[in-house]
Order: sequence, then C-alpha cells, then structure tokens
Amino acid sequence: MLILKTWAALYALALSGVAHAQVFAFKDWAVACDNTRHCEAVAYQSEELDSAPVVLWLSRDAGPDTPVRVQVDMDESEDPKQLGLRLGTTTLKGISRGQDLSPAHTKQLLAHVLAGQTLTLADGAKRWELSLAGSHAALLKMDDVQGRVGTPGALVRKGKKPEATVLPAVSAPKVHAATLPKTTKADEALLQPILKSITPRDCWDDLPDDSSPDTSLVRVSSTQVLVMRECGRGAYQGGSGVWLANSKPPYAAKRLELPLPQGKTSDYVMNLSVTDGRFASYEKGRGVNDCGAGYDWAWTAKGFALTGAWSAPLCRGMPGGGYSLRTFTADIAP
Repeated sequence: MLILKTWAALYALALSGVAHAQVFAFKDWAVACDNTRHCEAVAYQSEELDSAPVVLWLSRDAGPDTPVRVQVDMDESEDPKQLGLRLGTTTLKGISRGQDLSPAHTKQLLAHVLAGQTLTLADGAKRWELSLAGSHAALLKMDDVQGRVGTPGALVRKGKKPEATVLPAVSAPKVHAATLPKTTKADEALLQPILKSITPRDCWDDLPDDSSPDTSLVRVSSTQVLVMRECGRGAYQGGSGVWLANSKPPYAAKRLELPLPQGKTSDYVMNLSVTDGRFASYEKGRGVNDCGAGYDWAWTAKGFALTGAWSAPLCRGMPGGGYSLRTFTADIAP
C-alpha cells in the first residue's frame, strides 16, 4: 500500500508543471507561454500513424513585429544528411535538424500549417510525418496570449489593428543569486546528526532508512546548511524534502517550500540535483523520459528563488522529451 501511495504522489507531482503554468494541449500540438509572454509550441507525429518520433518547434517573443523561430528534429538515433520538408507539392530543401529555418522557409511553412494536413520530413527514402491536427487552435492560442489577434502579425486571424496594439513583453524578474561557500568534509559530517534531529518524521515514514534513501548536504552560509533526503521513490524517479538547518546545535532544521510558477510552492522536489550552487528538478511523466516538467532555482539571501521552468506535456516517444516548452524565466545576477 505504501508503494502505491508513494507512486500516486510522484505521478501527481510529475504533472504539476502543466498545472502551474500556461500550458495547453490541442490534439498533436501543445503550447506554453511564460511569465514574459514568450510563447512556444511543439507538434509531433500522430499516434495513429506509423511514423518514427519527430518534432516541430515554434517560438515567438512577445511584442510587436517579433519574428517566429521554427526548428525540426527527429529520433536521436537518426543521422540524416539531406533533409527536405514537404509542404504539399512544395519541398523546402537544405533543412538542418535542430537549426532555425530561414525566414523564407518559415513563412512558407506557417502558410502550409494552416492549410495542410501533414508535414513530411524526408531524408532519401526515410520519412517522418508531422501531424497538423490541433495546429490552428495552438497557433491561435499563441496569438491570443500575446495580444496579436486581428493584427497584421497574427499567425491565424490577421486583421488591420495596428501592430502597436500587440501586448508588450513583460520584464523577467531579477534574481540575485548568492555565492555559496565551499561544502567541506567537516560539513558533510553534519549530515547524519541533522537528519536524526528532524521532526516530524513523515519523510522517514514514507521511505525508511533501510530503503537507502539518497541524502546530501550543501553549505549556503557561514552558519547554515541545506540538507536533502529522498522521501519517496517510484520505478524511475524519486522525490526529496529540503531542510534549512543551523550548522551548529541546536540544528533547528526547517523543511522548505520551493517556489513554482504562478506563486505555487512545493516541499517535495523530484529528482533533485545541485551543480555549481544551482538547484534543479526534473519530473518524468513516464519511464521513457519523453514528457514531464523541470525547474531551476538559485539560493539567495531570502532563500530559494525560481529562475526557470519548462514543460514537455506530450508523450510521443521522442528520446529526451523532444523540445521542452519554457514556462518561466528570470534574469540571474550575482
């Protein structure tokens, strides 16, 4: 029963990135817009067609007269040499995977997306079929969030409203990241005494010590450390709690709530990693790692600050999740 209960919690958290941001799914397309009104969209192969994994990615910053960026990619095991993109009877040549299409190719592709049924990416005899099911609704949502409907620069419903009426970009918040002290061997020796001092013990109830939970410690100031302990585990991911503690007794460890987009918080962090003083979490939607959500934080004088978030809401077998969609961004300053 405990394993099933823990897995249910992990699965719910793996979908939390979708719930906490402007993320929308329309058949074979998905759209996400972040806190600056930057929007991105992805399209994949239809689940009803026998096509290898393939992805089309579109990106557009907020504000009048901003260009659209477009890229295509496919299964990482493929190494195509001469890619062509078929738009009905027209073929765009010289396409490179993971590289921006030219402005001319982008214009042709966008026109076809609204009129066609599929896009075909070809490399000799190999074919990848991109679905356009949901494209109209997805691009209209991008226009709506960015205030472009009825303007010349709209992707779907163009009109004569002045381009100057398009909503401006919102400034990203500034995060002043603290420079963390080096974590020493002496600091690491504090880990077990601090963990033993923590109350309540619900993390231990969910994942006892005999399950060999992951634990770690990071010094954040001359007087305080962060301790992390795994509190739940599924088939291919685990969730941890994070406590701020004094580095001398009494440790007074306090479990922290980490910030998420749209003012949400969570005291349960999936697949937590710490690199060069930056903290990151990745929530897998399923074991093949082709959907989920991720977050990045910096430690500041006031505690954790969210610096980035992304979502990959569609699960279509693309290794590594295809293109993730940005749902939050911040400017990091020392």
